[in-house]
Amino acid sequence: MGGQLEITYWGVRGSLPVSDPGKIRYGGSTSCVEIKADNGTRLVFDGGSGISSLGNACMQSGLPEPLPVFITHPHWDHIQGLPFFAPAFIPGNAITFYGCNQGEMPFENVLRQQMQSPYFPVDLENWAADIAFEAVSETEVNINGLTVRSTYVEHPGMTLGFRIEYGEKSVVYIPDNEPFAKFPLEKVFSEQGAPGDELDMESVFLLDQKEKFFGFIGDADVLIHDAQYTPEEYPAKTGWGHSSFELTVQTALYGNVRQLVLFHHDPIRTDDEIDDMVDRSRHIAAEQGSSMQISAARQNTSTTI
Repeated sequence: MGGQLEITYWGVRGSLPVSDPGKIRYGGSTSCVEIKADNGTRLVFDGGSGISSLGNACMQSGLPEPLPVFITHPHWDHIQGLPFFAPAFIPGNAITFYGCNQGEMPFENVLRQQMQSPYFPVDLENWAADIAFEAVSETEVNINGLTVRSTYVEHPGMTLGFRIEYGEKSVVYIPDNEPFAKFPLEKVFSEQGAPGDELDMESVFLLDQKEKFFGFIGDADVLIHDAQYTPEEYPAKTGWGHSSFELTVQTALYGNVRQLVLFHHDPIRTDDEIDDMVDRSRHIAAEQGSSMQISAARQNTSTTI
């Protein structure tokens, strides 16, 4: 085995699915990403509306046993496809869902309740597959040679980001995140705190956040990250839990990421506008002398690292 990972984008939008003619090229389904190792192991991240198409593909090719599905958080655009995930209704299939508890609500109940009346007519007990639930927080899960690390990120509710490592390859998936929203960007992306310096509490807190976040994404081969807003939109939406593409690019550059994939496209965003976001993102990187590759996630496409 060469330690290769194939990334397939089954859903790339945020908030809600879209089907407008000007938004078809990048795709209209909400978050779902599949990562397949060259040893045959497959991992799925999020159960937005895109997981329905993944499920249909699995029905054609067969389901690996067990299939691990990692849920970043239970906002609708990340779980709305689960009731339509066909493999879950097939006896003999095995699926394990990983995700975090929401306060006092166990992770399993989070998924069960969205399929209960009056929200949905078919409850989770109708899933005939062998279903398991694993509550995770900031932890590490090992699955057949792949390591999946998780960390909490800046988004309303309890929300996880995931780092997948296989051999020498690494992919970080953080679809909903607004890092360092409370800090001026010039402080975030500068070196502070030489040994022996006296720091105020804000600087100490910022340094702790930077050490944790950049330690998680640092040197990743691929970073798939929230880039829902433009810099012009972002000031009116600060605190909503999403990033501008400028913030995402600066974060990836500071973290020495090799390839950045803009993700969680706003439902108002047309294909041409996403093209423009990519161009502007590449310009930011070029101005800093970086060779980091930048693209936008496109539904029903795959890339191999």
